[in-house]
Order: sequence, then structure tokens, then C-alpha cells
Amino acid sequence: MDFPNINLHLPLENPTLIFAVVLLVILFSPLLLQRLRIPYIVGLIAAGVLLGPKGFDLLPNDESFKLFGNVGILYILFLAGLDMDMNDFRQNRGKGLLFGLFTFFIPLGIGFITSYYLLHFSMLASIFVASMYSTQTLVAYPIVSRYGVTKNRAVTITVSGTILTDTMMLITIAIIAALSKGTMDRLFMLLWAAKIAVFGLLVIGVFPIVTRLFMKKIEDSILQFIFVLAMVFLGGFLAQLAGLEGVLGAFLVGVSLNRLIPNISPLKNRLEFVGNAFFIPFFLIGVGMLIDYRVLFNGYEALIVAGVMAIVAISSKWLAAMLTRVSLRLSKEEGAMIFGLSSAHAAAILAGVMVGYNIIIGQNPDGSPIRLISAHVLNGTILVILFSSIISSFITEKAARQLALKARDQENDSLQKKKRERILISLSNPDTVDRLIELALMIQQSSSRSTLYALTVVGDATKSANNSELLERASKIASSSEHHIEPLVRFDVNVSSGIIHTAIEQNCTDILIGLHQKSKLSDSFLGLMGETLRSATNRTLMIYKPSQPLSTISRIVVFLPVNAELEVGFIRNCTHFLALATQAGASMVVHATIETFKAVKKIAGEKHASLSISHRNMNTWEELPKRLHHVRINDFIIFVLARKSTLSYQPSFDELPNILTQYLRHTSYLLTFPEQFGDSPAPDESFHSLRNLMPQLEDITQPIQWGKKLWPKKNSDEKENS
Repeated sequence: MDFPNINLHLPLENPTLIFAVVLLVILFSPLLLQRLRIPYIVGLIAAGVLLGPKGFDLLPNDESFKLFGNVGILYILFLAGLDMDMNDFRQNRGKGLLFGLFTFFIPLGIGFITSYYLLHFSMLASIFVASMYSTQTLVAYPIVSRYGVTKNRAVTITVSGTILTDTMMLITIAIIAALSKGTMDRLFMLLWAAKIAVFGLLVIGVFPIVTRLFMKKIEDSILQFIFVLAMVFLGGFLAQLAGLEGVLGAFLVGVSLNRLIPNISPLKNRLEFVGNAFFIPFFLIGVGMLIDYRVLFNGYEALIVAGVMAIVAISSKWLAAMLTRVSLRLSKEEGAMIFGLSSAHAAAILAGVMVGYNIIIGQNPDGSPIRLISAHVLNGTILVILFSSIISSFITEKAARQLALKARDQENDSLQKKKRERILISLSNPDTVDRLIELALMIQQSSSRSTLYALTVVGDATKSANNSELLERASKIASSSEHHIEPLVRFDVNVSSGIIHTAIEQNCTDILIGLHQKSKLSDSFLGLMGETLRSATNRTLMIYKPSQPLSTISRIVVFLPVNAELEVGFIRNCTHFLALATQAGASMVVHATIETFKAVKKIAGEKHASLSISHRNMNTWEELPKRLHHVRINDFIIFVLARKSTLSYQPSFDELPNILTQYLRHTSYLLTFPEQFGDSPAPDESFHSLRNLMPQLEDITQPIQWGKKLWPKKNSDEKENS
């Protein structure tokens, strides 16, 4: 039997063995360093140093590592853009601009002084090296993502500042390169500006439109994943064509697709999984392979240059972070986060130093080229990458842990005051399972305090097989976004009865069903099940009619009746559509009275302060048809209704089915009936309004619980209907 001739000489050449070694490094680096409290990023970089050509020469730094390394850095910036809260970004863009200016000009100034007066570089070379100090690579961003603090304002400020300073650095380097080559003229600047404008228009303007159309037409998860990856690398290539770095293109693609890929979506989970498990570790190992620790022993001059570069690169970033913290009055942990994220130098500084090293400005008498920057600067850059990456990882790890614990304590304090949320989702139509689960996941107040139940009701055993498939599908959809759904099967005389009994047994706060599809002319708009649930339950009832994925909506339009803020379930209703707007990254337009809108804004509070909420005054429900004329194609409409004999009920609600059929045939909308019994969530300022509504309360045959607390019961024997 002949055995294959496998070459085991170093460096390894067998692609299968190389890939196995890399996967083992990715697997064991976090496990080995976790006990030492060393960030796993440091372990991957150290593995690259030890196993690469500058170490034991076990792994070759060939084209495969360069390819995956390039993909990894693009992926880091793409995820950074994707994770940004765009509403929060708009609110903090001034702060991000301030940090970007600090983190560019402070290293630039200190770098020029040390390069020109201490290291005695030429004027042009000093400016070039100083501009490299201003760069920063978000090497430690996976740590932030792992701790779940990507929405923190310090992270948003740092990411926006990173893009600004890296862009300014690349522009500076391009200008210096053109001056060195003598190609700097007005035509060069005009062409360059035109290319950048076309690039920005394509990525920011065209990419979201194309992606939204694709998401609407193609719902296959694999094809959506491949499409997004294609957009990322196409954006990176377009940036390079415009004379910029590919990382800028990847970041802008993440920003432009931000609203189309919600945080809780299965697509977002897949993108993060592939990046964190494969592409980003390859990039970090590749960074380690570039580091040559032997430059420390290449002579006195090389050691001085490397030491000065490392000190200036790290200290100038610390100074920029501290000035930002003091100027913006941030906390100590937020200041540390800004320094930790911004102190790492990797891809951008390496790209810059290679550009400068390849610029030939003259020739020595022996015929050797005179380069703009020397080999000592190149070696010093490698050490800057090593030290800055290690410091960045440690500082970011500590700051992220502190911010995560602080955010968790604040969330627990807030959630202790709230009733545990339990959402019951009734499944019967295979065509709407995906959409119902998607909505339930996006309206959750908090994943740690919410429980989701997926229910199928069967009348006989012959239908149980189909119902099991619905529950299995619902569980897969939820698990793909790292959420859990409790599957329930109930045998009952009819679906309505099964839902009502299950809601009582599981103590559910909300019931979510799909809109009834009329099969007979005699059928009502809500159908028998919808009508029964509306009249026989006091819990929040939501009836959903989906027309497109929620990830493709751009605006949420909410219609609230007069006195809606006085209903018991008003706060829960508001938290639902506020959470939906936040998750979908959509703006919100509220059609309601001024009093009702003020109550909505109060509930939004600081948690949704960055959400764009506008108001359209509406005093009567008769204005509804006129308002629906202005509905856009990608709007999601929410109608907050009320059951009969309640404070906000209006007879004109009965006309809603005809209006919906006429105006919203191809638009997604949600009909919600607020909870009618429970602890009163009415704002304090509504107390006097309630007193004025005493005549209406006298007509209500079924008193609500909070009403009983405000006025004595007429019949002491009357029992509260829970």
C-alpha cells in the first residue's frame, strides 16, 4: 500500500495541516489565557509571532494569510459600522468629531516635533511619520462586542473618531506621496475629489436601496448572508478605486446597511459568528506574523527609533482620550474605553508605512535608493503594532467589563420595577410563522425579563404533525438569533379557547396572532378568533398583518386615540413600539393629541432618547383616511385601539376595516388592544384628567383595577376580574 508523500519540513506546506494548526490556535488561545486574565486577542497575536516566519517558522506568511488577514480587518470595520446605533450616532456626532480632531492633531503635532527635532528626519518625512501616529485600528473591538457594550456612547464616539482620523491620515499620506513624486496639481485634486464623491454616493445612496429590494424579494438566509458579504468587499474595492483604504469602504457599508440588519436578526448573528470565529482570528494571527522582535537587537539607532515611536504612538492617544473625557464629561470607565479602543495601531499604520517606504526620493552614490522613510521606521512600526495591540487589549478588556457590570446593574434596577413580560404567539399559518416570531423578538422589552411562548392548538391528533412542524420552525428561527421560545401544543375545542386557557395558565401579558384571512363573505375583518380574543381577554392583544420583513421598514407610524394614555396597558403598548423602532433603526411618527404624545415621550425617556420621534396632532379618529394618504411604501403602521366601554374607545373604530382594506392593502400594520386590568401605569399628571372623566367611569359596567384604587367601590362584594 502506497502512502502519500507528505512534506513535514518547516514551514508547513500542506494546506490541510496548516488549516488544522490555525484552528487549534484559535481554539486553545482563549482557553489557555482565560485563567491568566489575558485577553484572547493578545494570545492570537502572540501565536502569530511565535509560529510565524519571525518565530519558530511553523506557519508561512503566504498569500492565504494575507488574503484572510485583509478580509479580517474589513470585517472588523464592517461589524463596527453594523453595530452602531444610528440614532445615538446622530446625537453624538459632534462628540465623535471632537474626538476625531483630538486623536488626529495631537499625535500629528507630537509626532512631528519628535520626528523632526529628536530623530532628525526631513520635513516631509517627519510629517509623514507623524500622520501615521494618528491612525488607529479597532483591534480590540471584538472584546467590546463580546461584552455587549457596543451601544455605549464611548464606543460610538471612538468608532466615529476612528473613521475620521484614518480618513484624514490617508488623505495626508496621499498628498505627501503626490508631492514626493511631483504629481500634485489641481487636476489631481479634482479627479480625486470626484472619485471620492462617486464612491460615497454609491455606498451610502445606492447600496441600501439595492439591499432593501433584495431582502424583500429573497428571504433565503444563506443567499442574504452571501449578498451582504459581497456588498462588504465590493464597498472595500470601491474605496480603493477612490484612492482610499478598503477599511473605510467596509465601515461605510456597515453604516449604510445598519438599519436593514437588526441586532436580534438571525442574519446579524450569522455575520458576527463567521467573523469572530474565522476571519478576525486569521487577521490577528497575521498581525503577529508581521512583528519582528529581533529589531530590538539590530543596533542602538534602531532601538531608539522604535522606542520613540512606541512612546509617542501610545502616549499621544492617551492624551487625546483624556482630553475627550474631560471635554465631554465622560465617566472614568468611558475614558478608559476610548483610550483602549483607539490606542491600537495595525492595518492603517502598516499600510501607511509601506507607502512611505516605497517612495523613492533620490539615489545614493552606490546606486541604492533613498527612501522617504528608512528601514528603522519600518521596524519601529512593527513594534508599535505589538505594544499598542497588547495595551489596547488589556485596557479595553478592563473597561468593557466595568461598563458591562454597570449597565447590568442599571438594567436590573429598572427591571425590578416592571412586571415580567410573557408573550404568547399563536401559530396556525405556515406563511406567517417567520414574521410573527420576528415581530415578537423585536418588541421584547428585555431578553432577560421576557419569555416567549409559541402555541399551536389542535382539535384532533391528525393535525398534530403539521403543528409540530410549525413549532420546530419557530424554535429554529428564534435559536438562530440566540433566543429561546417555549413550544406549546394544546388540544381544545377551538383555537380561541385554546389561546385563552393557555394565556391564563402561563400568566401571559401579551397575545400575538396573525390577521384573519377571509374565506367567506360573512367573515368579519378580525375573524371569529380575533373577535373572541378581543372580547374574552383583558390582556394586550396584537393582530399582525405582515407584507414585508421588518428589517426593510424605514419608518413606524403610530395612531393613538384620544385618552389612550389613560388606559392601563398604555405603557406596555408604548414600550413595544419603541423597542420595535429601536431594533429596526427606524424613525417614528406619532399621530395623537398633545397630551398623549407627551405621555409617549415620557415613557421613551432616556432609554430611547436617541430615537427620532415626531408628532402630528390628531384630535379625532375621523382624520385617519386623510392621514393614510401620506403613508410610504416602507412604512409600518401601528393602530392602538381599545375595547368597548373603555376610556379611549371610539365608535369610529368600527370603520377601520374598510379603511385598512382601501388604503393599506400592501402595507404591513399592527392592530393592538391594550391591557385593561392590572396596576395603573397612568402618568402622575393624568390624575386630574381621570377625575374629569368621572361621568364616563360611571358608565363602565366592568371597573378597572386602578379605578378602584382611586374611588371607593359602590358594591363591596364585587370581585375584581383578573
